[in-house]
Amino acid sequence: MTDRLTAQQLADIETRAALHRAADLAAAHWTPEPNGPGICSLIAMAAPQDGSRPDEADLWDAVVTHLGEEMTVAWERRPGRSHADVAAMLRAAADTPAP
Repeated sequence: MTDRLTAQQLADIETRAALHRAADLAAAHWTPEPNGPGICSLIAMAAPQDGSRPDEADLWDAVVTHLGEEMTVAWERRPGRSHADVAAMLRAAADTPAP
């Protein structure tokens, strides 16, 4: 007998992978400057571009849920925020179980 992933388990794996891609991008490219790239841009770059899931909205939901419903712009613009902070937050959002 083989174990098969449910559709939800597969979606969760793909969401985690996309958020880890966003974290990798943040480590190299994130900036607190208003003209970006900020978390918004990083999530857009990490989301599949072929119309498949997870889409940007799925990734946003995971990040905002992880932040306790705090908006990302306010979070990332706090003084002293670094590339490492943003990357760590995105990785933590990836590793937070879906509700």
